[in-house]
This record gives sequence, C-alpha cells and structure tokens, in this order.
Amino acid sequence: MKLNCFSITFWFNIFKNHQEILETIQNFFKDEYDKYDVFNITDNLLAPVITAINDNKMTNMGMSQLNLQYNMDKVTWEDFPKFREKVLSLFETLEEYGLTILHTAIFINGELAIDNALEKIIKHSLNKSLNNEDLIDVSLKLGKKEEDLFYKVINILNKKQLKLAEKYDEQGNLIPLPVVSWYDAMACQDLLDIAYEINDKYSFDFTKNYHTTEFYLNKMLYILENNFLSDVDNLLDKGKF
Repeated sequence: MKLNCFSITFWFNIFKNHQEILETIQNFFKDEYDKYDVFNITDNLLAPVITAINDNKMTNMGMSQLNLQYNMDKVTWEDFPKFREKVLSLFETLEEYGLTILHTAIFINGELAIDNALEKIIKHSLNKSLNNEDLIDVSLKLGKKEEDLFYKVINILNKKQLKLAEKYDEQGNLIPLPVVSWYDAMACQDLLDIAYEINDKYSFDFTKNYHTTEFYLNKMLYILENNFLSDVDNLLDKGKF
C-alpha cells in the first residue's frame, strides 16, 4: 500500500499567547529542513501555517486559537518514528505553555492499487441486491469504540488513476486537459482510497474532566501503527472491523 500522509489534530480551549507558542514551535523546523517557510503569522489571523520541505517530503502545521494540526506528507512506514517524535514534542510544548489538550485525533491516508476495487469494497459490505453491473462508485465509512476509550473510524472509497498522453499545440506548448476522459487514458488503475483515524473524543464526551495525556496519546499512536493494515485487510477480506 502507498501511504500519503500522517496527520494529528490537538484540540484545546481558546488561549491568548498564540504568537509566542508559534515562535517556539518554529524551532522544530529551522535546523531540520532544507526549505522552511512561515506564512501569514499575524496577531489577527486565525490559522497561520508553517511549511517545511526536506528530501521531497513536505511537513506543514496550522494553528488556530482552538486547535493545532500537524501533517507529514509523502510518507512511508519508515517515517512513522519521526512522526511520533514530532507529535510528542508538540504535545510537550503545548503543555509547557499551560494548554490542556481536550482531545486528539490521529489520521493516516493511503492508496491500495487493486484489481476490481469496487467489488472488493462491496463483497462483504452491501446487500447483494445493490451489487450489480451498473454500480460505479461506493464510499464506505465505519466507526466503532475501541477499548471503551477511543473512536476508530475508517473510510474506504474506490477511484481511478488515469494516465493521459500529453498534447501540444503547433508552437510546442502543452495543452491543458481540464476534462479527463477514461476513453482517452493510456492506462487506468483501480485504487482504493483509505482514510483511518483514531481519536479520544469518546473519552472526552463521556468522562468528566477528561483531557488527552501522554499515556493516551501513546496508546493512540500505537493503535494507528499496529492496527491500520490488519484492520484494512480484515474489512476487505472478511467484512470485519
């Protein structure tokens, strides 16, 4: 499976020392990345963004007065320890500034190249009367409790990856192709787009004065790393989640 990104969102109460925290967090990026930019950090803007690039991998972080989201793109499983390290560092920094993390969501997105992707989704998940040759798209979303602490959510949908021949005008300029036709495609690959999330919103909703701690954050990171592939396989091959 090709992985696209790891992502985490921390949610917290509104605070005032927004700029000060952002300036501290910038230090996570300065010495580590070949290219590093900070966009639109002002006192009045709700969600400034930090973007950093290294070895063709892009990292970006957006922070508002209610949440912080950190994304690592173009990833493989070899990048997960680095992602975990950054997540724990960000969590520690927010706590040092007195922010209580109310709840947290950790997310992974990937693509699975597979023949008959549509049939793979519907085999164990739809009523047989819906499975017919006219069906072209299916989006499946499932959510469940995990350990009476977390919500685990998976989204799977089928899509096509098309490869089109480039076309040029008489001056040799590339002609844009705003309309993509499967008929004109040189190659067409069936894909499953898979989004997987683990969050502690369940504990936040049903436990008095709950907030994310480092212990629960590590539990969620562990579930994401160790359950993602097996959960996807079980859903697609056995219809179990």
